[in-house]
Amino acid sequence: MMKVVFDASTLISISQTCLINILGSLQRKMDAEFIIPKSVYYEAVERPIFIKRFELNAVRIKKAISDGAFKIVSVEDKKLFDEIAEIANNCFFVKDKPIKLLQRGEIEALAIIKEVGAEAIAIDERTTRMLIENPRPLQKVLQSRKRIKIRLDKRNVDLLGVMFNGLSIVRSVELVALANEYGLLQEELPPGPQSLEAALFAAKYSGCAVSSREISIFLHGERIKKHGE
Repeated sequence: MMKVVFDASTLISISQTCLINILGSLQRKMDAEFIIPKSVYYEAVERPIFIKRFELNAVRIKKAISDGAFKIVSVEDKKLFDEIAEIANNCFFVKDKPIKLLQRGEIEALAIIKEVGAEAIAIDERTTRMLIENPRPLQKVLQSRKRIKIRLDKRNVDLLGVMFNGLSIVRSVELVALANEYGLLQEELPPGPQSLEAALFAAKYSGCAVSSREISIFLHGERIKKHGE
């Protein structure tokens, strides 16, 4: 069974589009296990459910969990958690001070990936995605943001690359596009290309780091490969 670990960013993006229910349908269609780390559950549900501005999103996600779309998991190997935190948050430096890029939820997600042998992580946040997938260009991104020279620690970057080599990274837009291929988007929206376009741009404006050009590719050609093909 394929295992996908979810970060809070993807859960929140899809919830804000009002399409959280398609994840349950997608999980069943793929015969996959969708996993939420305990600290991500806190970040996406337990904390915001008491904040009026974010309460509705939290309620939607909580219902999807109650309906069986997700399994909540805690890290068992604390040493693994600490190891990943030490490596990931010591990849980039301003002078001699490390830049803390990953928070607890993201670190726990990565640790659970190793513990359960997950094949993919669902994450919308750009910085974390680049750190896992292609960290070297992230140096230029950080330098542009902070307007100061950033030093890259090659040893830690390489260690992180080896640790998560082969891990698939998906965003809310990929999940929406895949759900559309399975015909699941029609459970929430009218059939047709406009619904897919609307859903993809809704994810973009809800926080998913995706360009309009990438959305155009989803709409006009590049097929999302279904699980098992």
